[in-house]
Amino acid sequence: MGFAPLLLLLQAWSPPQVPPDSAKALRELAQRAEWTYEYLLRSMAPVRIGRPPTTDYCDEIIGRFCLTFDGGRDNARRPDTTVAGKVVSARQVAVDMLRRAFSGLPGDIATVGPLLRYLVEDGRAEEAVAAARTFAWASGDSVWGPFLIGYSLHAARQDSLAELYFRDGIRHLSETERNRILRVTYLLDPDEQSVYKKLSDAEKEKYEAALWHLGDPLYLTPGNERYIEHLARHVWSLMLASAPVVYRAHRWGDDLEQLTVRYGVPTSRERVLGDLLMSEFMTEYYDPEQLAYLPENLYTRGIPPTPPPGAKWDLDPERPRSGYRPLTIRRLLPLTHQVSRFPAPRGRSILRIDASFVLDDDARQASRARTGLFILDSTYLPIHERRATIPIDGDTIRLTAEVELAAGRYVYSYELFEDSTRFAGRARYGVEIPDPGPSGMALSDPVVAAPFGSDSLPRSRNDPRLRPRASLILSSGETIGLYAEGHHLAIGPDNTSHFTVSLTVGPADTPSLFARAWGWVGRKLGVSKPAETPRLSWDGSVPAGHPAIIAVDFPLTELKPGLYAIELKLTDRVSRAEVVTSRLIRIEQ
Repeated sequence: MGFAPLLLLLQAWSPPQVPPDSAKALRELAQRAEWTYEYLLRSMAPVRIGRPPTTDYCDEIIGRFCLTFDGGRDNARRPDTTVAGKVVSARQVAVDMLRRAFSGLPGDIATVGPLLRYLVEDGRAEEAVAAARTFAWASGDSVWGPFLIGYSLHAARQDSLAELYFRDGIRHLSETERNRILRVTYLLDPDEQSVYKKLSDAEKEKYEAALWHLGDPLYLTPGNERYIEHLARHVWSLMLASAPVVYRAHRWGDDLEQLTVRYGVPTSRERVLGDLLMSEFMTEYYDPEQLAYLPENLYTRGIPPTPPPGAKWDLDPERPRSGYRPLTIRRLLPLTHQVSRFPAPRGRSILRIDASFVLDDDARQASRARTGLFILDSTYLPIHERRATIPIDGDTIRLTAEVELAAGRYVYSYELFEDSTRFAGRARYGVEIPDPGPSGMALSDPVVAAPFGSDSLPRSRNDPRLRPRASLILSSGETIGLYAEGHHLAIGPDNTSHFTVSLTVGPADTPSLFARAWGWVGRKLGVSKPAETPRLSWDGSVPAGHPAIIAVDFPLTELKPGLYAIELKLTDRVSRAEVVTSRLIRIEQ
């Protein structure tokens, strides 16, 4: 850090040296101020009439506590988050008293811990960073010094730097203490926990690396905000363990540590009075805007494929095992998109994503946004990324990206971030590109697009006349355009390939939903439910070696609201081979 910055820190945090007796007296006064703030924080919480919790009322019981979920952010109970003026004043008095004690005891963890917590609660993270650095210098503590600097830097939105300090502190822990912080058991689904606990230490480390990489809210932003928050919550827990135990508070224990690691600290509280006002209990609320970034079923279920249109967002489940709201992201919304796969030479495929994103009032005032397409392999290691900066013109951004991939399982993450307003969109799902075989006929996924009308039809997927739709939620009675490509057709005696196309729309039955919608492009037509009567069927021909371009307008007439599968079948009239692909759409009134 150098001598000059250190001197500035000492000037900021170390008034003339306080005699030992005075420092002790100031510490006692600071402890009283801590107690007063913690007491008022709870005793002045809003009051409502309610019922005491029972085991039937709880969604999960964690030690002494009853945990309930409100069914997602849209349905979350939003209690009064206003903090009484007396509570704010008490916190500021506690900060002032702790600063005075800290000037005489700059290496005392019992003084600097609550000081940092209250500074962060008061929105003064930069002051917390300065105090943490002074403590690290004064104490020489190889664990608490870097831990508190990391905690404060994280609160100041400097995650990349915070991670370096956290790692330094972890390096000096005993193996038992290190495992307590790095192990992720709390964060996993119970079935996943059973699998995780059976892994060797080396396998656990590999699992954790994949989990945290997949849990990173945005690859576009520096650092892994979710992982840094996990470490910060452990430091928070260590500090809270020594907080004053006042009326309506509980002594620290493993149950409170688990809740803190999973959901952070409560953002609001209520005093709930029972029947006839004869009983009282405290209800604490966690941030309802938290999202479940971690894949809590990584080995037992894996990363889910692109969900059917209209499905609930996977980051906002009804009962998340953990949650977080990154300080670096003001708002994160799902990126509406359509994923398509096209056969490519040498047994490879083109993965194409067409997306759109509606900006809110703040973000649409910006001039540019950053985008990125990131690809992870089957072991969840990054193998490809493509970043760009695009202009903002209007309230909707439209995006298209392509990447060529070999056969295999992948995870794609398509992201958008506007830096000045911290508004973001994300789509992160699994996708499979199986091997189509050396010479087998292959058919792309059908692309749902704007209708082509009476103009000439697109001749390739890069033709500007092809305007794919990002949203596959459609209206009954509207007309859509459908585009697909058939490759590797047999060549007839006339040096021409001849084919028949049939197009069917039918209800998507739940058991075969993903199998039908996400089977391999160009899979052999096998046993399935009885086919509907084709709505369209026609013959076509192309010169030898050319792909069959399928482009047609299709009216969605007489379809009631619901989930449907558009099934496209290509029959090679020379070899008699058949291939079929599907696309899910949802019809709404």
